[in-house]
Amino acid sequence: MLEGRDSTDIVRRATAEALRRITGEAILTGIVGSRLGALGDGLRDVLRAALVTQRVATPLRLIGLCRELDLGPDAFDLLGHHLLGALVGHRPGPDALVRAGGALGLARRELFAPRRPEPDAPVRVVRPLASRGNSAGARYRSTKPPEHLPSPPAWTCTGCGQEWPCAVKQSQLLAEFGGARAALAVYLGSCLLAAARDLPGLPLAHARDRFLGWLPRRPF
Repeated sequence: MLEGRDSTDIVRRATAEALRRITGEAILTGIVGSRLGALGDGLRDVLRAALVTQRVATPLRLIGLCRELDLGPDAFDLLGHHLLGALVGHRPGPDALVRAGGALGLARRELFAPRRPEPDAPVRVVRPLASRGNSAGARYRSTKPPEHLPSPPAWTCTGCGQEWPCAVKQSQLLAEFGGARAALAVYLGSCLLAAARDLPGLPLAHARDRFLGWLPRRPF
Protein backbone atom coordinates (compact mmCIF):
# COMPACT_ATOMS: atom_id res chain seq x y z
CA MET A 1 0.00 0.00 0.00
CA LEU A 2 1.30 3.44 -0.85
CA GLU A 3 2.04 5.92 1.90
CA GLY A 4 0.12 9.20 1.80
CA ARG A 5 3.13 11.28 0.79
CA ASP A 6 4.12 8.94 -2.06
CA SER A 7 0.58 8.62 -3.40
CA THR A 8 0.10 12.39 -3.34
CA ASP A 9 3.29 12.81 -5.33
CA ILE A 10 2.11 10.21 -7.86
CA VAL A 11 -1.19 12.08 -8.22
CA ARG A 12 0.70 15.28 -9.01
CA ARG A 13 3.13 13.68 -11.43
CA ALA A 14 0.59 11.49 -13.21
CA THR A 15 -1.80 14.42 -13.66
CA ALA A 16 0.98 16.50 -15.22
CA GLU A 17 1.97 13.62 -17.50
CA ALA A 18 -1.64 13.03 -18.58
CA LEU A 19 -2.04 16.71 -19.44
CA ARG A 20 1.20 16.63 -21.40
CA ARG A 21 -0.09 13.69 -23.43
CA ILE A 22 -3.48 15.32 -23.93
CA THR A 23 -1.93 18.51 -25.29
CA GLY A 24 -0.31 16.36 -27.97
CA GLU A 25 -3.73 15.21 -29.24
CA ALA A 26 -5.24 17.66 -31.71
CA ILE A 27 -8.72 16.19 -31.25
CA LEU A 28 -8.57 16.91 -27.51
CA THR A 29 -6.83 20.28 -27.53
CA GLY A 30 -9.38 21.56 -30.04
CA ILE A 31 -12.17 20.69 -27.61
CA VAL A 32 -10.53 21.53 -24.30
CA GLY A 33 -9.05 24.84 -25.44
CA SER A 34 -8.42 27.18 -22.53
CA ARG A 35 -10.00 24.79 -20.00
CA LEU A 36 -6.87 22.68 -19.61
CA GLY A 37 -6.44 23.79 -16.00
CA ALA A 38 -10.00 22.76 -15.16
CA LEU A 39 -9.42 19.44 -16.88
CA GLY A 40 -6.34 18.92 -14.74
CA ASP A 41 -8.47 19.49 -11.64
CA GLY A 42 -10.95 16.86 -12.81
CA LEU A 43 -8.26 14.29 -13.59
CA ARG A 44 -6.60 15.01 -10.26
CA ASP A 45 -9.87 14.19 -8.49
CA VAL A 46 -9.91 10.75 -10.15
CA LEU A 47 -6.34 9.99 -9.14
CA ARG A 48 -6.65 11.38 -5.63
CA ALA A 49 -9.66 9.17 -4.91
CA ALA A 50 -7.92 6.12 -6.41
CA LEU A 51 -4.57 6.56 -4.67
CA VAL A 52 -5.01 8.74 -1.58
CA THR A 53 -8.49 7.98 -0.22
CA GLN A 54 -8.40 4.58 -1.97
CA ARG A 55 -11.99 4.37 -3.16
CA VAL A 56 -13.93 4.33 -6.39
CA ALA A 57 -15.68 7.70 -6.53
CA THR A 58 -17.83 9.28 -9.21
CA PRO A 59 -15.69 12.20 -10.53
CA LEU A 60 -18.35 14.90 -10.46
CA ARG A 61 -16.04 17.76 -11.42
CA LEU A 62 -14.75 15.86 -14.47
CA ILE A 63 -18.29 14.93 -15.50
CA GLY A 64 -19.43 18.54 -15.23
CA LEU A 65 -16.53 19.79 -17.33
CA CYS A 66 -17.08 17.13 -20.00
CA ARG A 67 -20.69 18.25 -20.26
CA GLU A 68 -19.66 21.90 -20.55
CA LEU A 69 -17.21 21.02 -23.32
CA ASP A 70 -19.73 18.69 -25.02
CA LEU A 71 -17.05 16.00 -25.01
CA GLY A 72 -18.07 12.98 -27.09
CA PRO A 73 -17.50 9.33 -26.14
CA ASP A 74 -14.51 8.87 -28.47
CA ALA A 75 -12.76 11.93 -27.05
CA PHE A 76 -13.57 10.81 -23.50
CA ASP A 77 -12.10 7.36 -24.17
CA LEU A 78 -8.95 8.96 -25.54
CA LEU A 79 -8.72 11.15 -22.45
CA GLY A 80 -9.13 8.11 -20.19
CA HIS A 81 -6.50 6.24 -22.17
CA HIS A 82 -3.95 8.98 -21.54
CA LEU A 83 -4.82 9.23 -17.85
CA LEU A 84 -4.42 5.47 -17.27
CA GLY A 85 -1.30 5.41 -19.43
CA ALA A 86 0.27 8.18 -17.38
CA LEU A 87 -0.67 6.43 -14.13
CA VAL A 88 0.74 3.05 -15.20
CA GLY A 89 4.17 4.58 -15.66
CA HIS A 90 4.34 5.30 -11.92
CA ARG A 91 3.56 1.67 -10.96
CA PRO A 92 0.89 2.51 -8.37
CA GLY A 93 -0.22 -1.13 -8.00
CA PRO A 94 -3.18 -3.02 -9.45
CA ASP A 95 -5.71 -1.82 -6.86
CA ALA A 96 -5.11 1.83 -7.70
CA LEU A 97 -5.43 1.13 -11.42
CA VAL A 98 -8.69 -0.74 -10.85
CA ARG A 99 -10.08 2.17 -8.81
CA ALA A 100 -9.05 4.74 -11.43
CA GLY A 101 -10.52 2.66 -14.23
CA GLY A 102 -13.70 2.19 -12.22
CA ALA A 103 -14.06 5.95 -11.73
CA LEU A 104 -13.65 6.54 -15.46
CA GLY A 105 -16.27 3.87 -16.12
CA LEU A 106 -18.71 5.59 -13.76
CA ALA A 107 -18.10 8.91 -15.49
CA ARG A 108 -18.61 7.42 -18.94
CA ARG A 109 -21.83 5.76 -17.91
CA GLU A 110 -23.11 9.02 -16.41
CA LEU A 111 -22.18 10.99 -19.52
CA PHE A 112 -23.19 8.66 -22.33
CA ALA A 113 -25.47 5.87 -21.11
CA PRO A 114 -28.93 6.20 -22.68
CA ARG A 115 -31.56 7.48 -20.29
CA ARG A 116 -34.74 5.51 -19.75
CA PRO A 117 -37.56 7.61 -21.24
CA GLU A 118 -40.12 8.89 -18.78
CA PRO A 119 -43.74 7.84 -19.38
CA ASP A 120 -45.62 10.66 -21.07
CA ALA A 121 -48.30 12.54 -19.19
CA PRO A 122 -51.37 11.22 -21.08
CA VAL A 123 -50.47 7.63 -20.30
CA ARG A 124 -50.13 8.39 -16.62
CA VAL A 125 -53.45 10.22 -16.51
CA VAL A 126 -55.55 7.44 -18.05
CA ARG A 127 -54.05 4.58 -16.04
CA PRO A 128 -56.66 2.72 -13.95
CA LEU A 129 -56.66 3.46 -10.25
CA ALA A 130 -55.73 -0.14 -9.42
CA SER A 131 -52.62 0.17 -11.55
CA ARG A 132 -51.67 3.44 -9.94
CA GLY A 133 -51.76 1.79 -6.55
CA ASN A 134 -49.57 -1.12 -7.65
CA SER A 135 -46.45 -0.55 -5.59
CA ALA A 136 -44.66 -3.45 -7.28
CA GLY A 137 -45.09 -1.73 -10.64
CA ALA A 138 -43.75 1.53 -9.24
CA ARG A 139 -40.73 -0.25 -7.82
CA TYR A 140 -40.08 -1.89 -11.17
CA ARG A 141 -40.17 1.44 -13.00
CA SER A 142 -37.78 3.05 -10.51
CA THR A 143 -35.26 0.19 -10.37
CA LYS A 144 -31.95 0.88 -12.07
CA PRO A 145 -30.31 -1.83 -14.17
CA PRO A 146 -27.59 -3.79 -12.32
CA GLU A 147 -24.15 -2.25 -12.71
CA HIS A 148 -22.16 -5.52 -13.07
CA LEU A 149 -19.23 -4.33 -10.95
CA PRO A 150 -16.51 -6.62 -9.55
CA SER A 151 -16.92 -7.73 -5.94
CA PRO A 152 -13.55 -8.64 -4.37
CA PRO A 153 -12.28 -10.85 -2.85
CA ALA A 154 -14.45 -13.44 -4.61
CA TRP A 155 -14.42 -11.42 -7.86
CA THR A 156 -18.02 -12.22 -8.66
CA CYS A 157 -20.33 -9.80 -10.49
CA THR A 158 -22.58 -7.58 -8.38
CA GLY A 159 -25.21 -7.61 -11.13
CA CYS A 160 -25.60 -11.31 -11.96
CA GLY A 161 -23.38 -13.26 -9.57
CA GLN A 162 -21.26 -14.78 -12.35
CA GLU A 163 -17.48 -14.68 -12.58
CA TRP A 164 -16.40 -11.10 -13.30
CA PRO A 165 -16.14 -9.82 -15.99
CA CYS A 166 -19.39 -11.47 -17.00
CA ALA A 167 -20.64 -11.42 -20.59
CA VAL A 168 -22.69 -8.26 -19.96
CA LYS A 169 -19.73 -6.45 -18.42
CA GLN A 170 -17.49 -7.49 -21.30
CA SER A 171 -19.86 -5.75 -23.72
CA GLN A 172 -20.04 -2.73 -21.44
CA LEU A 173 -16.24 -2.50 -21.19
CA LEU A 174 -15.86 -2.57 -24.98
CA ALA A 175 -18.32 0.33 -25.18
CA GLU A 176 -16.79 2.23 -22.25
CA PHE A 177 -13.22 2.07 -23.54
CA GLY A 178 -14.12 2.40 -27.23
CA GLY A 179 -11.00 2.15 -29.37
CA ALA A 180 -8.61 2.55 -26.43
CA ARG A 181 -7.52 -1.10 -26.45
CA ALA A 182 -4.31 -0.45 -24.57
CA ALA A 183 -6.14 1.22 -21.69
CA LEU A 184 -8.69 -1.61 -21.50
CA ALA A 185 -5.94 -4.25 -21.51
CA VAL A 186 -4.07 -2.39 -18.76
CA TYR A 187 -7.25 -2.12 -16.68
CA LEU A 188 -8.10 -5.81 -17.09
CA GLY A 189 -4.51 -6.85 -16.43
CA SER A 190 -4.64 -4.92 -13.18
CA CYS A 191 -7.89 -6.68 -12.27
CA LEU A 192 -6.24 -10.02 -13.05
CA LEU A 193 -3.34 -9.27 -10.69
CA ALA A 194 -5.69 -8.18 -7.92
CA ALA A 195 -7.87 -11.28 -8.39
CA ALA A 196 -4.82 -13.59 -8.38
CA ARG A 197 -3.81 -12.08 -5.04
CA ASP A 198 -7.31 -12.51 -3.58
CA LEU A 199 -7.76 -16.01 -5.05
CA PRO A 200 -4.40 -17.80 -4.70
CA GLY A 201 -5.93 -21.08 -5.92
CA LEU A 202 -7.09 -19.56 -9.20
CA PRO A 203 -5.37 -21.43 -12.09
CA LEU A 204 -3.22 -19.02 -14.10
CA ALA A 205 -4.46 -20.23 -17.50
CA HIS A 206 -8.09 -19.82 -16.44
CA ALA A 207 -7.41 -16.38 -14.97
CA ARG A 208 -5.72 -15.24 -18.17
CA ASP A 209 -8.62 -16.46 -20.33
CA ARG A 210 -11.19 -15.02 -17.94
CA PHE A 211 -9.77 -11.51 -17.79
CA LEU A 212 -7.94 -11.12 -21.10
CA GLY A 213 -8.83 -14.02 -23.39
CA TRP A 214 -12.11 -12.49 -24.57
CA LEU A 215 -10.53 -9.24 -25.83
CA PRO A 216 -10.86 -8.73 -29.60
CA ARG A 217 -7.63 -9.35 -31.48
CA ARG A 218 -8.52 -6.61 -33.96
CA PRO A 219 -9.50 -3.00 -33.27
CA PHE A 220 -13.07 -2.74 -31.97
